[in-house]
Amino acid sequence: MSIESIFAFISIVFVITMIPGPNTLLILHTSLSARKLNAFFNIIGISLGFIIYAMVSALGLSLLLAQSASAFALLKWLGVGYLLWLGYSHIRDSVKVDRANEISELKVETLRQSFIRGLFTNLLNPKIVMFYLSIFPQFISKNSVITDSLILGIVQALIVSAWFSLVILLASRLAGWLSTSMNKARLNRLSGVVYILFSAKLAMLKL
Repeated sequence: MSIESIFAFISIVFVITMIPGPNTLLILHTSLSARKLNAFFNIIGISLGFIIYAMVSALGLSLLLAQSASAFALLKWLGVGYLLWLGYSHIRDSVKVDRANEISELKVETLRQSFIRGLFTNLLNPKIVMFYLSIFPQFISKNSVITDSLILGIVQALIVSAWFSLVILLASRLAGWLSTSMNKARLNRLSGVVYILFSAKLAMLKL
């Protein structure tokens, strides 16, 4: 794999990363409603998800998923269900805030939970499978599939981590807006609705 290929891959990944999606929404919501450290653990989970998908792609499993309609459908509906659950949980939290009138009364998500949420938000997105099926193989040498896949997976994880770290820092400027329980509830409701819209969009995804 040449340096030119790596830079071309970086350019594509950077553009794709900037397009808002479930991962971006997760980072924004966590950084605005919880500690910034929790958002960074979201990033660790998301980044690990990319590395896992890179290795899965190297083993040919992403192609198997793409060729098997039932396997792809299973992954898709798991993703839809997970996004719906995220949407429901955020709307539920907004009701709790309305009732409690105190943000501090809500249960704080642990770092482990933030990591797992980031990991599964990424892993249960079949669009990632499509990326590793259509774009990823173009940068892989047939003579070093495992090595190249691992390198590109790490490169993508680093790019995603850098971008989302910037998102966290920018979002922190809005933290003062959440000093009232009313605005906290609004953020949760908005996030919940957007997650549900993402789930509807994902449900219409076809192989």
